Amino acid sequence: MPLYRLSYESPIGTLAIYSNGRALCRIEIASKNFICDSQNEALPIFAETKLWLDTYFSGVRPDFTPRLDLSGTDFQKKVWTELLSLPFGQTATYGEIAKRIGCKSAQAVGQAVGQNPILIIVPCHRVVAAGGKLGGFSAGIERKKWLLENEGLVNLRI
Repeated sequence: MPLYRLSYESPIGTLAIYSNGRALCRIEIASKNFICDSQNEALPIFAETKLWLDTYFSGVRPDFTPRLDLSGTDFQKKVWTELLSLPFGQTATYGEIAKRIGCKSAQAVGQAVGQNPILIIVPCHRVVAAGGKLGGFSAGIERKKWLLENEGLVNLRI
């Protein structure tokens, strides 16, 4: 199945969005050599994703989730599904996520969170370290801080 690509200009940088034509497969910070085909904008999944992102970046919680195609291990998918339940404007620790899914290892949860293929929509930025520190983020800690502030959180500790 072909993979379609689209770029999206966001407040945290250009996002590279990938779809199989039916669902989202990946969202990441675009590399400098990222190339997309503007014809891909006509795909309904990209229109839906752009609407979601426009809504989110305006500081409002989107009331829908675009169709997702999450590829990973069963454990990773379990963690990512739990991330989708994290409310807009709230955080949870790796340990809290581990408890929710019946896992004894916050570190294993952290590794799965770090492999999240769909930034922002699958809100890995809402997971923080014990004690409320922001912890890591594959797209950079300043972007994580910006995303959380966009959701109304203040006094964040890096």
